[in-house]
Amino acid sequence: MSDKTRVEYIYESPDGGKTVTRRKFGEREKETIQSADEVLADLFTGAPAVSSLSEAQIENKFSSIRDSLKNAQLRAKWTQDYTMAKHVSKSVELLEQLERDVRTASETAVAAIKKVEPSKDSL
Repeated sequence: MSDKTRVEYIYESPDGGKTVTRRKFGEREKETIQSADEVLADLFTGAPAVSSLSEAQIENKFSSIRDSLKNAQLRAKWTQDYTMAKHVSKSVELLEQLERDVRTASETAVAAIKKVEPSKDSL
């Protein structure tokens, strides 16, 4: 299908994610695509939609990145490459923020899975 004959759709969720609808660009008539439950069933086939990492797994992954950045920072200082040192320092800051975000997301995922799994057993 060429770009000129392709129909453009606007996808919307009028109820905050419970139902997905679409309409052609410039039109008002909508069609329901899937409910949120159907989307989740299609995407995850009953498996949790999140993954969780243990504290040790998070530490292992970020430790190796921190070590690489330390080595790059030492090389930049040794060669007096101040621009590189500045970029590495910024990368270290971003890595620390990312690590905090991953830890928070992982803790949230673990809590969510614990809430969902007992309700599955009762079905």
